[in-house]
Amino acid sequence: MVLGIAMIATSIPTIFGLNEASNAMRDREKNTKENARKTRFSLRAVCDASEGSMQERDQVDDALVYLGRDQKLYITKDPASSLSPFNGHLYRHPDFEGNNLSGLISMSAEDKPLARWVFLDSETNEMRWGGRKDTEGHVCGPFDLTDNDAYLTLDDTQRWMAVQLPGGSTTAQTVESSDDSRESAWRLYFDRKETEGDDLPAGSQRIRIFLRRTPEGS
Repeated sequence: MVLGIAMIATSIPTIFGLNEASNAMRDREKNTKENARKTRFSLRAVCDASEGSMQERDQVDDALVYLGRDQKLYITKDPASSLSPFNGHLYRHPDFEGNNLSGLISMSAEDKPLARWVFLDSETNEMRWGGRKDTEGHVCGPFDLTDNDAYLTLDDTQRWMAVQLPGGSTTAQTVESSDDSRESAWRLYFDRKETEGDDLPAGSQRIRIFLRRTPEGS
């Protein structure tokens, strides 16, 4: 009995040390995650080889996300000068409780760039950007990063879509000019209702994508 008590007593410091190490590791992981959320990053579209045609994949895969002056988000490898690359990070949003990092901001495409909210249009499922009043009635998050901090999520999912609406209204040249040599610019959407794009206007083209995060300076 005495021996058993002695063994328990000697094991307590070891258990305590393991708990301390485990807590320290969790704190480091939490700090790493917080730093990743607060670090500015760009967004790049990634699509599966089974998505769309070869020509469509060539336009979308590895293309950057841009903010247009029309307060829409575009995906293109051939941006008009009126487009500004997404350059933002996760930020505390008043729609969510506590010290959250559930909102998403980016420097805008305005003549005097400002930090603006990125949000999901609740009617069209198109991603847009704007001031606080522009976001009213729409979906402002929660945005987050995947466990490896590599991809952007909305509502814990990655149901992003690159979309071309019918009539050529999403081409890069229509953002600024009539230069027919520019390749198509796709718009950024989110499949909020999990319809696989069935609720898009007839004739729309869509490709499911992921949004890869590239930290500033990488």
